Amino acid sequence: MPSQVHAVLVDLFRAAPSLALDLLRATGADVTATRLRLLDSTFPVTSSDYHVDLTVVCDDARGAPTLVVLVEVQLATDPDKPASWPLYQAAARARFRCDACVLVVAIEEKVAEWAAAPVALGPGGSVFRAIVLGPAEVPHHVTAATPELVLLSAIAHGAREPETVCAAVESIAGLERKRGAAYLDLLRYHLGTAFDRALEAKMTTSGNPYLSDYARKYYDDGKAKGEAEGKAEGKVEGAANHAREALLTVIRARDIALGEPERARIEACADIAVLDAWLARAARATNATEIFAD
Repeated sequence: MPSQVHAVLVDLFRAAPSLALDLLRATGADVTATRLRLLDSTFPVTSSDYHVDLTVVCDDARGAPTLVVLVEVQLATDPDKPASWPLYQAAARARFRCDACVLVVAIEEKVAEWAAAPVALGPGGSVFRAIVLGPAEVPHHVTAATPELVLLSAIAHGAREPETVCAAVESIAGLERKRGAAYLDLLRYHLGTAFDRALEAKMTTSGNPYLSDYARKYYDDGKAKGEAEGKAEGKVEGAANHAREALLTVIRARDIALGEPERARIEACADIAVLDAWLARAARATNATEIFAD
Protein backbone atom coordinates (compact mmCIF):
# COMPACT_ATOMS: atom_id res chain seq x y z
CA MET A 1 0.00 0.00 0.00
CA PRO A 2 2.92 2.51 0.18
CA SER A 3 2.12 4.08 -3.22
CA GLN A 4 -1.51 4.49 -2.13
CA VAL A 5 -0.39 6.05 1.16
CA HIS A 6 1.70 8.59 -0.76
CA ALA A 7 -1.19 9.40 -3.10
CA VAL A 8 -3.68 9.88 -0.25
CA LEU A 9 -1.27 12.08 1.71
CA VAL A 10 -0.71 14.30 -1.34
CA ASP A 11 -4.48 14.41 -1.86
CA LEU A 12 -4.86 15.84 1.66
CA PHE A 13 -3.16 19.02 0.45
CA ARG A 14 -5.08 18.98 -2.82
CA ALA A 15 -8.40 18.77 -0.94
CA ALA A 16 -7.36 21.37 1.65
CA PRO A 17 -4.49 23.64 0.46
CA SER A 18 -4.73 25.50 3.79
CA LEU A 19 -3.17 22.39 5.37
CA ALA A 20 0.22 23.56 4.07
CA LEU A 21 -0.12 26.82 6.02
CA ASP A 22 -1.38 25.01 9.12
CA LEU A 23 1.74 22.84 9.10
CA LEU A 24 4.07 25.76 8.48
CA ARG A 25 2.55 27.53 11.48
CA ALA A 26 3.16 24.39 13.53
CA THR A 27 6.90 24.83 12.83
CA GLY A 28 6.75 28.44 14.06
CA ALA A 29 6.46 30.21 10.70
CA ASP A 30 4.30 33.36 10.54
CA VAL A 31 2.31 32.93 7.31
CA THR A 32 -0.95 34.40 6.08
CA ALA A 33 -2.80 34.40 2.77
CA THR A 34 -6.02 35.80 1.35
CA ARG A 35 -6.25 33.21 -1.40
CA LEU A 36 -4.61 29.84 -2.07
CA ARG A 37 -4.18 28.13 -5.43
CA LEU A 38 -2.55 24.94 -6.68
CA LEU A 39 -0.10 24.54 -9.55
CA ASP A 40 0.63 21.49 -11.68
CA SER A 41 3.15 18.95 -10.37
CA THR A 42 5.84 19.78 -12.94
CA PHE A 43 6.22 23.26 -11.50
CA PRO A 44 8.70 24.77 -10.87
CA VAL A 45 10.92 22.84 -13.29
CA THR A 46 9.13 21.67 -16.44
CA SER A 47 10.87 18.32 -16.83
CA SER A 48 9.81 14.72 -16.33
CA ASP A 49 12.89 14.27 -14.15
CA TYR A 50 11.90 17.00 -11.69
CA HIS A 51 8.44 17.41 -10.24
CA VAL A 52 7.25 18.42 -6.82
CA ASP A 53 4.36 16.53 -5.21
CA LEU A 54 2.20 19.63 -4.89
CA THR A 55 2.64 23.41 -5.05
CA VAL A 56 0.54 25.92 -3.10
CA VAL A 57 0.73 29.61 -4.03
CA CYS A 58 -0.37 32.12 -1.37
CA ASP A 59 -1.73 35.44 -2.72
CA ASP A 60 -2.48 38.67 -0.90
CA ALA A 61 -5.69 40.70 -1.21
CA ARG A 62 -4.49 42.19 -4.50
CA GLY A 63 -3.79 38.78 -6.00
CA ALA A 64 -0.01 39.16 -5.78
CA PRO A 65 1.91 36.05 -4.67
CA THR A 66 3.54 36.34 -1.25
CA LEU A 67 4.69 32.77 -0.65
CA VAL A 68 5.10 29.56 -2.66
CA VAL A 69 4.97 26.33 -0.65
CA LEU A 70 6.48 23.31 -2.40
CA VAL A 71 5.07 20.23 -0.64
CA GLU A 72 7.03 16.98 -0.71
CA VAL A 73 5.61 13.85 0.98
CA GLN A 74 8.39 11.47 2.03
CA LEU A 75 7.56 7.95 3.20
CA ALA A 76 11.18 6.79 3.15
CA THR A 77 14.68 8.16 2.79
CA ASP A 78 15.86 8.77 -0.76
CA PRO A 79 19.42 10.04 -1.35
CA ASP A 80 18.43 11.60 -4.68
CA LYS A 81 15.58 13.79 -3.40
CA PRO A 82 17.48 16.45 -1.39
CA ALA A 83 19.46 17.42 -4.50
CA SER A 84 16.24 18.59 -6.19
CA TRP A 85 14.79 20.59 -3.28
CA PRO A 86 17.09 23.63 -3.61
CA LEU A 87 16.26 23.69 -7.33
CA TYR A 88 12.52 23.79 -6.60
CA GLN A 89 12.87 26.70 -4.18
CA ALA A 90 15.17 28.73 -6.44
CA ALA A 91 12.90 28.24 -9.47
CA ALA A 92 9.83 29.28 -7.46
CA ARG A 93 11.53 32.45 -6.24
CA ALA A 94 12.68 33.33 -9.75
CA ARG A 95 9.22 32.85 -11.25
CA PHE A 96 7.07 34.56 -8.61
CA ARG A 97 9.57 37.02 -7.11
CA CYS A 98 8.46 36.18 -3.58
CA ASP A 99 9.39 33.94 -0.67
CA ALA A 100 9.38 30.19 -1.31
CA CYS A 101 9.97 27.13 0.82
CA VAL A 102 10.12 23.36 0.51
CA LEU A 103 7.84 21.71 3.08
CA VAL A 104 8.74 18.05 3.59
CA VAL A 105 6.00 16.01 5.31
CA ALA A 106 7.12 12.71 6.86
CA ILE A 107 4.97 10.35 8.92
CA GLU A 108 8.01 8.48 10.30
CA GLU A 109 10.36 10.24 12.71
CA LYS A 110 13.51 8.71 11.22
CA VAL A 111 12.53 10.01 7.77
CA ALA A 112 11.92 13.48 9.23
CA GLU A 113 15.37 13.47 10.84
CA TRP A 114 16.95 12.50 7.52
CA ALA A 115 15.08 15.21 5.59
CA ALA A 116 16.10 17.89 8.11
CA ALA A 117 19.81 17.48 7.34
CA PRO A 118 21.32 20.53 5.57
CA VAL A 119 22.19 20.19 1.89
CA ALA A 120 25.61 21.63 1.02
CA LEU A 121 25.45 23.86 -2.08
CA GLY A 122 29.14 24.49 -2.71
CA PRO A 123 32.28 26.27 -1.49
CA GLY A 124 31.83 28.99 1.09
CA GLY A 125 29.56 27.03 3.41
CA SER A 126 26.27 27.79 1.64
CA VAL A 127 23.59 25.25 2.57
CA PHE A 128 19.91 24.58 1.92
CA ARG A 129 17.45 23.44 4.58
CA ALA A 130 13.95 22.22 3.92
CA ILE A 131 11.19 22.92 6.43
CA VAL A 132 10.43 19.46 7.78
CA LEU A 133 7.18 18.42 9.43
CA GLY A 134 7.55 15.08 11.21
CA PRO A 135 5.27 13.41 13.77
CA ALA A 136 6.74 15.44 16.63
CA GLU A 137 5.76 18.73 14.96
CA VAL A 138 2.16 17.80 14.09
CA PRO A 139 -0.23 19.59 16.49
CA HIS A 140 -2.03 17.60 19.20
CA HIS A 141 -5.76 17.78 19.92
CA VAL A 142 -6.64 20.08 17.03
CA THR A 143 -10.12 21.57 17.17
CA ALA A 144 -12.13 23.52 14.59
CA ALA A 145 -9.64 22.28 11.99
CA THR A 146 -9.99 20.70 8.57
CA PRO A 147 -10.50 16.90 8.46
CA GLU A 148 -7.08 16.69 6.80
CA LEU A 149 -5.26 18.30 9.75
CA VAL A 150 -7.21 16.19 12.24
CA LEU A 151 -6.26 13.10 10.21
CA LEU A 152 -2.55 14.00 10.25
CA SER A 153 -2.77 14.54 14.01
CA ALA A 154 -4.24 11.06 14.44
CA ILE A 155 -1.55 9.53 12.20
CA ALA A 156 1.17 11.21 14.25
CA HIS A 157 -0.21 10.63 17.75
CA GLY A 158 -2.96 8.00 17.53
CA ALA A 159 -0.79 5.10 18.71
CA ARG A 160 -0.42 6.81 22.12
CA GLU A 161 -3.48 9.07 22.11
CA PRO A 162 -6.60 7.12 21.03
CA GLU A 163 -8.73 10.23 21.49
CA THR A 164 -7.04 11.72 18.41
CA VAL A 165 -8.24 8.73 16.37
CA CYS A 166 -11.80 9.21 17.62
CA ALA A 167 -11.55 12.91 16.73
CA ALA A 168 -10.44 11.94 13.21
CA VAL A 169 -13.38 9.54 12.83
CA GLU A 170 -15.78 12.31 13.86
CA SER A 171 -14.18 14.76 11.42
CA ILE A 172 -14.12 12.28 8.55
CA ALA A 173 -17.71 11.12 9.05
CA GLY A 174 -19.10 14.15 7.23
CA LEU A 175 -17.02 13.64 4.08
CA GLU A 176 -18.25 11.98 0.92
CA ARG A 177 -17.96 8.21 1.10
CA LYS A 178 -14.98 7.56 -1.18
CA ARG A 179 -12.81 10.25 0.34
CA GLY A 180 -13.75 9.30 3.89
CA ALA A 181 -12.98 5.63 3.25
CA ALA A 182 -9.56 6.53 1.81
CA TYR A 183 -8.74 8.57 4.91
CA LEU A 184 -9.85 5.80 7.27
CA ASP A 185 -7.91 3.19 5.27
CA LEU A 186 -4.80 5.36 5.65
CA LEU A 187 -5.33 5.55 9.42
CA ARG A 188 -5.83 1.80 9.73
CA TYR A 189 -2.76 1.06 7.60
CA HIS A 190 -0.54 3.35 9.68
CA LEU A 191 -1.86 2.62 13.18
CA GLY A 192 -2.81 -1.06 12.88
CA THR A 193 -4.33 -2.49 16.07
CA ALA A 194 -4.28 0.94 17.76
CA PHE A 195 -6.79 2.11 15.16
CA ASP A 196 -9.02 -0.95 15.67
CA ARG A 197 -9.06 -0.42 19.44
CA ALA A 198 -9.98 3.25 19.07
CA LEU A 199 -12.71 2.43 16.55
CA GLU A 200 -14.19 -0.24 18.81
CA ALA A 201 -14.27 2.30 21.65
CA LYS A 202 -16.06 4.78 19.38
CA MET A 203 -18.68 2.14 18.53
CA THR A 204 -19.41 1.32 22.18
CA THR A 205 -19.07 4.68 23.95
CA SER A 206 -20.12 7.37 21.47
CA GLY A 207 -23.23 9.26 22.49
CA ASN A 208 -23.88 10.01 18.83
CA PRO A 209 -25.71 7.09 17.16
CA TYR A 210 -24.71 8.32 13.71
CA LEU A 211 -21.00 8.26 14.54
CA SER A 212 -21.30 4.85 16.17
CA ASP A 213 -23.10 3.46 13.13
CA TYR A 214 -20.57 5.10 10.78
CA ALA A 215 -17.65 3.58 12.68
CA ARG A 216 -19.33 0.17 12.87
CA LYS A 217 -20.10 0.11 9.15
CA TYR A 218 -16.50 0.93 8.25
CA TYR A 219 -15.23 -1.65 10.74
CA ASP A 220 -17.57 -4.36 9.41
CA ASP A 221 -16.80 -3.51 5.77
CA GLY A 222 -13.06 -3.65 6.47
CA LYS A 223 -13.37 -6.93 8.32
CA ALA A 224 -15.37 -8.50 5.49
CA LYS A 225 -12.88 -7.22 2.92
CA GLY A 226 -9.97 -8.60 4.92
CA GLU A 227 -11.62 -11.99 5.27
CA ALA A 228 -12.35 -12.13 1.53
CA GLU A 229 -8.75 -11.20 0.70
CA GLY A 230 -7.52 -13.81 3.16
CA LYS A 231 -9.64 -16.51 1.55
CA ALA A 232 -8.40 -15.55 -1.91
CA GLU A 233 -4.79 -15.62 -0.73
CA GLY A 234 -5.46 -18.99 0.90
CA LYS A 235 -6.76 -20.44 -2.36
CA VAL A 236 -3.71 -19.24 -4.27
CA GLU A 237 -1.34 -20.63 -1.64
CA GLY A 238 -3.21 -23.93 -1.65
CA ALA A 239 -2.84 -24.22 -5.42
CA ALA A 240 0.87 -23.40 -5.16
CA ASN A 241 1.34 -26.08 -2.48
CA HIS A 242 -0.37 -28.63 -4.73
CA ALA A 243 1.87 -27.66 -7.67
CA ARG A 244 5.01 -27.94 -5.52
CA GLU A 245 3.97 -31.40 -4.26
CA ALA A 246 3.26 -32.58 -7.80
CA LEU A 247 6.66 -31.35 -9.00
CA LEU A 248 8.53 -33.05 -6.15
CA THR A 249 6.60 -36.29 -6.75
CA VAL A 250 7.65 -36.38 -10.43
CA ILE A 251 11.26 -35.57 -9.52
CA ARG A 252 11.37 -38.44 -7.01
CA ALA A 253 9.72 -40.86 -9.47
CA ARG A 254 12.36 -40.08 -12.08
CA ASP A 255 15.24 -40.40 -9.57
CA ILE A 256 16.45 -36.87 -10.24
CA ALA A 257 18.82 -35.69 -7.52
CA LEU A 258 18.04 -32.30 -5.98
CA GLY A 259 20.55 -30.21 -4.05
CA GLU A 260 19.52 -27.93 -1.20
CA PRO A 261 19.54 -24.78 -3.40
CA GLU A 262 17.15 -26.40 -5.93
CA ARG A 263 14.87 -27.72 -3.18
CA ALA A 264 14.80 -24.29 -1.49
CA ARG A 265 13.99 -22.69 -4.84
CA ILE A 266 10.95 -24.93 -5.24
CA GLU A 267 9.74 -24.31 -1.68
CA ALA A 268 10.09 -20.53 -2.09
CA CYS A 269 8.24 -20.36 -5.42
CA ALA A 270 4.59 -19.25 -5.23
CA ASP A 271 4.12 -18.65 -8.97
CA ILE A 272 1.90 -21.46 -10.22
CA ALA A 273 2.82 -20.81 -13.87
CA VAL A 274 6.52 -21.23 -13.06
CA LEU A 275 5.88 -24.39 -11.04
CA ASP A 276 3.83 -25.85 -13.89
CA ALA A 277 6.65 -25.10 -16.33
CA TRP A 278 9.14 -26.88 -14.07
CA LEU A 279 6.74 -29.83 -13.79
CA ALA A 280 6.54 -30.15 -17.58
CA ARG A 281 10.34 -30.11 -17.83
CA ALA A 282 10.69 -32.64 -14.99
CA ALA A 283 8.66 -35.15 -17.00
CA ARG A 284 11.44 -35.16 -19.64
CA ALA A 285 14.54 -34.07 -17.73
CA THR A 286 17.42 -36.32 -16.72
CA ASN A 287 18.90 -33.92 -14.16
CA ALA A 288 17.98 -30.85 -12.06
CA THR A 289 19.80 -28.43 -14.35
CA GLU A 290 17.37 -29.23 -17.19
CA ILE A 291 14.38 -28.50 -14.94
CA PHE A 292 15.53 -25.02 -13.89
CA ALA A 293 17.17 -23.92 -17.14
CA ASP A 294 16.00 -20.38 -18.01
